[in-house]
Amino acid sequence: MSGILGVFGTAAAPDADATARRMGSGLGHRGGGPTEIWCDPDGSSTLGVERQLWELEPGFSGPVLVATDGALAVAADASLYYQADLRRHLADGAGPPGSSPSHLVLAAYRRWGVRCAERLEGDFAFVLWDRDERTAVCARDFGGKRPLFYAQIGDSLFVASTIAALLAHPRCPHDLDPVAIAAAAAGLFAGAHETAYRGIRSLPAGWTLIWREGRLRLTRHWSPPQIGSGRGLPFEAAAEELRVLLGRAAEERLAPSGPTSVWLSGGWDSTAVFASGERVLRDRGDGGHLRAVSISYPPGDPGREDELIKAVVGHWGSPVHWLDIGTIPLLDQPAERAAIREEPFGHAFEMGNRALAQGSRAAGSRVALDGVGGDQLFQVSDVYLADLLLSGRWLTLAREWQRKGMSGRGFRAFFRLAVLPSLPSMVRRSAAVVRGGRPLRGHLERPLPNWLRRDFVRGARLVERERSATPARTGVGAASYETSWYLNHPYFPRAFASVAGFGLEQGIEVRSPLYDSRVVAFAVTRPRVERSDGRETKRLLRGAMRGLLPDEVLAPRAQRTGVTSGYLMRSLQETFAPYITGVFDGPLCLADLGIVDGAALRRRWSEYLRRGGEDLAVNLLLTLHAELWLRGRIGDSELPRLDQIDSIPTIELPYGRVARNTACVKEESCMT
Repeated sequence: MSGILGVFGTAAAPDADATARRMGSGLGHRGGGPTEIWCDPDGSSTLGVERQLWELEPGFSGPVLVATDGALAVAADASLYYQADLRRHLADGAGPPGSSPSHLVLAAYRRWGVRCAERLEGDFAFVLWDRDERTAVCARDFGGKRPLFYAQIGDSLFVASTIAALLAHPRCPHDLDPVAIAAAAAGLFAGAHETAYRGIRSLPAGWTLIWREGRLRLTRHWSPPQIGSGRGLPFEAAAEELRVLLGRAAEERLAPSGPTSVWLSGGWDSTAVFASGERVLRDRGDGGHLRAVSISYPPGDPGREDELIKAVVGHWGSPVHWLDIGTIPLLDQPAERAAIREEPFGHAFEMGNRALAQGSRAAGSRVALDGVGGDQLFQVSDVYLADLLLSGRWLTLAREWQRKGMSGRGFRAFFRLAVLPSLPSMVRRSAAVVRGGRPLRGHLERPLPNWLRRDFVRGARLVERERSATPARTGVGAASYETSWYLNHPYFPRAFASVAGFGLEQGIEVRSPLYDSRVVAFAVTRPRVERSDGRETKRLLRGAMRGLLPDEVLAPRAQRTGVTSGYLMRSLQETFAPYITGVFDGPLCLADLGIVDGAALRRRWSEYLRRGGEDLAVNLLLTLHAELWLRGRIGDSELPRLDQIDSIPTIELPYGRVARNTACVKEESCMT
């Protein structure tokens, strides 16, 4: 994971090298090693790359910094997988001019033009210049671990891996966007394009940016296939096919040299990754093993999975590097970290992920595999009960209700799980008339925190902005929409990029075999019953791991394990309560901007200290992170007044109009 940048148009001409180096100083932990600044002889473009020394090895971004081939030049932050397959597809066209990922990007562009990102498989972001066509092409993969930001100022385009690099250019404005800041404080993350700076945009994961002679166009190059068609292989054959796919995905992501670590919990996702990787190493016959890095929780804690982890590593005879949750603080110098963070969003479990990354380095690894993707692909919530009701499969619904142990739960539970998810948004909002102004909250919606000022919410149209940017539900059932939502919502690439950034700071690259495009394409077409059936979940994933994981690990569980709620509540209600109380009791920048009602925020914090609540805890953390971030920016940047908010431009996204929030932020805020 490197730092890359590009400047195109008239801004690239004067003092190009010096200006690019100034921007390079803003790449932070993404650089620090070898640097190259490339300037087109005609002065129309500048590219820059910085890498850490270990990234120069084959299997990472490689030793080539700015790669050139005739009229083409590219700055790439890329680890590409399935390279042999890509080379075969390139065989009938111009072959790559070299062996690095950057050279493969150049060859793909020569072969497929501006749609080349559709053919690349891996974790990547790149900035490419085509002198003959006077065109810049920038793209990110659908997982979004490698960020890319841009600013169009006049007839010039600025692109970089970090916001700080763009702000370092003398022509880039520093004006903050109070609406984006408010959205972050409220946990509204559907705005894939916006940042906390009015003049800077984020290129969303799975999108391509095309800039030609001052005109900019954005296009989405990746979308998941149709969800849940239910056709194809029977269960046993599908489980075997998934086993093969996971093995290949893990093999492609193993470290090119030295050991590969796995952030191993006792859940079914990271254990499937671990078993798939160990099988690959066993078949190689060289005696190699993965290095498990795991967090130990005390007996009785809902996060404890130590016994399951020991069973997994014992099955394969693999070493494990243990981390004690008691030594991992939820917060560590939060104000100082906020001051150097690029955006208001702070990962709820930043320190846990940093500890895992440190553990990987302690195990001698430069690559850490995680279990990200399992929840999105291989399970579904009880929302499928609404599909059974709506489709008239009432006997099946009754059986499922009983098998889930919900008999006797009453009509309120039935309405929430089986009726509400299918109600049109107009009906849910109309219910506010008889519910004291409170609309019914639909599936995957979360209410705005009640400490946001109502006049700000109305003036900034926060709810409407979020609704218009949320992935659309177009004629699919509730269960299929949930899977699509998890694969399309911008929150998850944001969280993935954060975790990848923590890893990079410790000198490792985080890779996600379950989020492989081939695994995704296969998994999403499988029927719902393989994701949830009665009390069982992830049936297909567990079936694929038979013989590779101990039976006691694969067995259905009476309740969810590896839950971080106990750690979260202890940290907030005990360890850090005095600190957070001090922040919320003091002068609030968010209140000064008219975003937050300070008294309401303090009341809700006091309520949390008395009663707890995981969703409330996450919302309070998000507001805390936004407040601390803003304190580090006031005075250095310009903010429009509240009465200017209506003039703030909003990018319209081609997502449609549906739910207004990310719900279940905790899904990807877990440490593994």
